[in-house]
Amino acid sequence: MTIKLLTWNILQGGGKRAIGIADQLEAIQPDIVTLQEFRNGKTAPVLLDALNKQGLEHQHLAQSPSAKNTVMLAARMPFEAHAWADDLDPALCIHTQFNFTDASIDTLDIFAAHLPQKRAQVPYLDTLSKLDVNDYEAALIIGDLNCGIPFEDSETKSFVNTHMFQSLLRDGWTDSWRSRNADAREYSWVSSRGNGYRYDHCLATRNADTLINKINYLHDVRKERLSDHSAMLIELSL
Repeated sequence: MTIKLLTWNILQGGGKRAIGIADQLEAIQPDIVTLQEFRNGKTAPVLLDALNKQGLEHQHLAQSPSAKNTVMLAARMPFEAHAWADDLDPALCIHTQFNFTDASIDTLDIFAAHLPQKRAQVPYLDTLSKLDVNDYEAALIIGDLNCGIPFEDSETKSFVNTHMFQSLLRDGWTDSWRSRNADAREYSWVSSRGNGYRYDHCLATRNADTLINKINYLHDVRKERLSDHSAMLIELSL
C-alpha cells in the first residue's frame, strides 16, 4: 500500500488563492492532507469541496472563528482524532491515528501542527518531548513547526527553541528530509529580505522513517504565490 501525504501552510485560509490551491490538491492527489492556516471562513467550502471530490471525505476541522488560523486533516480512510494535551490550543495541533488491516503496520499516528512562534511554542514542543517513540508502531510529527537549526534550516541565527527541536532528534525522532539531504539547503519560507527558513518538517519514529520512499518540498506553489510556504509531499509504503 502506497500513501501520499501532503502537508502545507496555505496562508490565512487561502483567500483569493483558494481556487488555485484546490487545483493543486487535485493535481497532487494526496491520500492524506493536512493544511495549516486553514480557516472556517468564506474560502473553506472551496477547499472542502475539492477534497470531497477527491475522496478525502474523512475530515477533522477545528471549531473556531472564521478568521482564526487552524490545522485541518483530511484523508481517504477513516481515522481517530485526539487532542495533544488539555492545556494546548486544539485548533493548532491534532493527533490522528490510522488503523490498517492490509498493510505492513497496524497503526500510523500523525501529530499535525501549526506551532506558534518563540515563547508561545514552548508548551507544544514540551508536549512532544514527553512522547516516547517506543510507544508507537509508526508515528510522524508534521506541519509548520516554526523551528529548526540555525544555518542548517536557515540563513541566519533565528530560531528561538532550537534546543527543544534538537532534543526531539536526540530522543529518537528522525528529521526525515534532512536524513536524506544532509548537505542540502532548501527553505520552505522566504522573508521579504530574501532570507530562507525551513519551517515545515516531517519528524518520524525509526519504523515510520523506513516506510518513507520519497520526501520532498514542492517549491513551485510558493514561487507561484499560491502561499508563502512550500508544501511537503511524503510517500510511504505500508
